[in-house]
Amino acid sequence: MPGDYGILAPIYDTVGMANYVSAVTPRLIDFAQRIDWLGRRIVVLGCGTGGAIEYLAQYPFTITGVDSTPEMLEIARRKLNEAGGSIKWLQLDMRDTGNQIMQSDMVLALNVMNELNSLRDLEAVFATAHKILEAGKLFIFDMTTLQGLTQSGESNENLLYDATDTLSVFSTSEYDFERQMQTLRYIIFRQQNGQWQRSEARRILRAFPVQAVASLLQRNGFQIRTILNSKLEGYEPGVSRAEKVVFVAEKQSA
Repeated sequence: MPGDYGILAPIYDTVGMANYVSAVTPRLIDFAQRIDWLGRRIVVLGCGTGGAIEYLAQYPFTITGVDSTPEMLEIARRKLNEAGGSIKWLQLDMRDTGNQIMQSDMVLALNVMNELNSLRDLEAVFATAHKILEAGKLFIFDMTTLQGLTQSGESNENLLYDATDTLSVFSTSEYDFERQMQTLRYIIFRQQNGQWQRSEARRILRAFPVQAVASLLQRNGFQIRTILNSKLEGYEPGVSRAEKVVFVAEKQSA
């Protein structure tokens, strides 16, 4: 899972990289409850700086935040401790969390699955979610589609953020059509101790065919309750078109 998140962590929230997760989490929890999900124990895989957990912590859920980058976890922990949240934080690779997570009623993985390198990695995350979940409970995750990644990955340069006296962030994007891979590069200028510091970071995103993801889920013990587009409307693989999809899958009984 490539990505220089230790470098991006201090600016991640400031430049708006957590905005999507913060916005979609309330809608997904509401959707789950409307399809009769009940539960208190929620595990957030790839929790980053805690965009999803900030919302969840307002309610009496038992929450576990999992991320492989200590700098991201530290920022999330600091924010949520100040808010009075009681959350368990684990620095783990979401492809293999070992036996460190007890059974849960929901697993969320938002804005993180395109970071995976291959279908094999994707399957490893599905196995993790299956191991964590109680039977009949939900695994909810989103993915940018091949269409979405192609459109967003067209070569471009942007001034992503500019607060002239403290922080400026430039981003570039390149797309490899053969490998279906988007490379995002960030050049960061930060004012620290009266001096400007320059750093660079990179993210690599890969897209996978929706039907292939659906088949992997089913092969790993999940029943797909529904697939949604970014508006949380129904999506039909091979027929519908969407830049992003959300899978709502239920762990099947043994």
